Amino acid sequence: MPDQESERVINLTRRLIAVDSRSAVASAPVFDLAASELAGWQIEYIDYADAKGTPKRNLVARCGTSRSPVAFAGHLDTVPDTGWKRKPFEATIEGELLYGLGSSDMKGPIASFITAANSLPADMRPMLVLTSDEEAGKQGAREVVARSSFLRDTTPRCFVVAEPTALGVLRGHRVDVAFTVNARGIQAHSSTGKGRNANLALIPFLSDMRDLHFHLREDPSLHDCQYDPPYADLNFVIDNYGAFPNTTVGLATCRIKFRYSKSFDPNYVIERVRASAAKHALELDVVPEAPPPELPPDHALVRSAEAILGGKAKVAGLGTEASEYSKLAPCLVFGPGDIDHAHKPTEYIDLRQLTGSTELYRQLARNLLA
Repeated sequence: MPDQESERVINLTRRLIAVDSRSAVASAPVFDLAASELAGWQIEYIDYADAKGTPKRNLVARCGTSRSPVAFAGHLDTVPDTGWKRKPFEATIEGELLYGLGSSDMKGPIASFITAANSLPADMRPMLVLTSDEEAGKQGAREVVARSSFLRDTTPRCFVVAEPTALGVLRGHRVDVAFTVNARGIQAHSSTGKGRNANLALIPFLSDMRDLHFHLREDPSLHDCQYDPPYADLNFVIDNYGAFPNTTVGLATCRIKFRYSKSFDPNYVIERVRASAAKHALELDVVPEAPPPELPPDHALVRSAEAILGGKAKVAGLGTEASEYSKLAPCLVFGPGDIDHAHKPTEYIDLRQLTGSTELYRQLARNLLA
């Protein structure tokens, strides 16, 4: 039988999953639920509208008597429910697994660290930072870093970002540069010969990107062997905006995500992409993330976390809000759940990891910077 604390964590996870917080929808309801778990805390809301005008919310919470130098951080938005056969907003338990959209990434981890924080004496509670839009560009974290008066008044000495790491600790990860490339054509019925297919302008650029994609993978001098895989990734998708085969394409868009680690100079790839876009007369937009938040293996914070959690800190290819929070303080990434189970229509979290992580978060808050 689960103990009372485990039941609280599971129950809160289920309630968070029940609130639709996909990145495309207004986020206040899920933040209202999180705030209802923080009686006695001081709460700061940081609201904004995303690029489509959808209202979004962030939350920073602290206890007035707390002197904890640690902040626990996480996002409450989820990816879309594409492909789900189960009800994505209805948590179900089968054996030791809890299924539901966001169960692993990252409503389960957030339920665990809220429960851990509430169990500590008021003067030892960490600061809590909850954001929107991590899955859609991390605007929420950027708004918090730029606008939070709580973080200005008492900047934490470290952040623990609760992404699913299967209870391992990450000392760093890759970040990305987003490229958007547009080719213009003339839309018309393809039988008339009066159109101009935008894909024809895009094809030579795509050929250059194919060559760059394989060059990054095949040239060992560009690899970072701390990571698995060791190569920087260049992935692209193409959008014809629903054009039918009997229509010449008026607009073709290539979107590229380039992931790199701290040892890699991203300007090498950025300049290759710029040169190709200019050569083929294409429109280009470049949006880089903050630099990779990678701590060295012998950093005092890394060693402290290893002593508390056991095991060796690693690096990973996934991206998190640590890239934004590292502008303020060093970051670690730690949480229950497995990233391999996230962003899938069968997303779940292992209940043993979920309930076991609460004590580990408690130990991090108590001892990480003792």
